[in-house]
Amino acid sequence: MSDITLEEVLELVTFERDGDGELYVVGVRGNVWGNVEGNVRGSIVGSVSGDVDGNIGGHVGGTVGGDVKGNVYGTINRRKWQFVETKQEKAIRLIQEGRADEAIKVLQESE
Repeated sequence: MSDITLEEVLELVTFERDGDGELYVVGVRGNVWGNVEGNVRGSIVGSVSGDVDGNIGGHVGGTVGGDVKGNVYGTINRRKWQFVETKQEKAIRLIQEGRADEAIKVLQESE
């Protein structure tokens, strides 16, 4: 396998500099087979087969095949997202908030 040339790199990746002279990537035309340690300010046209440890400030036009450990501000299939708390989860939350009497009532209602 031969060394990668600068011309080959520039066919796949576009760079610019910000006002402070820092180099940043403005476009990637191809697949990324590794990690991105930084922010993506733009669109991903394709799939993410891995974790997103951060926020998504845009739309997901496909399927989320995993857990969302945070909040959803928006809609899912054109319906407003609503958090559904089970009686057990509510009781645990109330205990953690120091409201044990209310937690006992919640658990008694479920019997």
